[in-house]
Amino acid sequence: MAFSGPELSDYENVVALNKAWLDLLQADTRLREALPALPERLRGRITNLSKQQISRLAATPFLLFSFREGDDRYWTRVLAESPERDLFRVNDVDEVDTLISASLGFIWQLARQNSYAVRLICGATLYWTERIAERTFFHLLDAVRTAGDMPCVRFAENPELWQKLLDSGVSRQMLARHAAQMSALQVVLTDPPDNRAESWSLAARSARAPKMCVAEENEPTQS
Repeated sequence: MAFSGPELSDYENVVALNKAWLDLLQADTRLREALPALPERLRGRITNLSKQQISRLAATPFLLFSFREGDDRYWTRVLAESPERDLFRVNDVDEVDTLISASLGFIWQLARQNSYAVRLICGATLYWTERIAERTFFHLLDAVRTAGDMPCVRFAENPELWQKLLDSGVSRQMLARHAAQMSALQVVLTDPPDNRAESWSLAARSARAPKMCVAEENEPTQS
């Protein structure tokens, strides 16, 4: 079976969204409320990254934050039919709202075009991907805003993975950084939500991972 992996432009969107999330996480109290699942030492680390470290970590080739794509019961509730709401209501829109809208828009569009790419980038279930794709973007965004939940840390239940990402994953040594991020990607590919039996190994072999540039192994010394 042939699988079409994410395009280069998809990975560019992943990097941009990761960077926006990490930038906001340094100060936004609402986003920080979704961090308790991480051990305290890692919460302190991820909320005190330098600009260079944020840029390095953002290059991890999957979304570092999650909309609980593996929780089918949660999404069944969120997407359940609800009474009509005011289409023209006015809400204050801040940077977190913009991040959520941009992220969901990217995921929704990709789900309609390439469901396997979504699953590689988000580690999502096929159920979640299909449910998202069959909705209008307005309904999806409205449902998420109504639920009122913030994006959470992906794989928060795996502190060893995050220890690696927040250590070697932000290293000034490009090869060490790349190795840590590819190791984290393997978790996305080999540990799908709820351990569902899917063709992940086939998808992983067929998907085109972002190419590594080795022009500069070390960056100028700076934390």
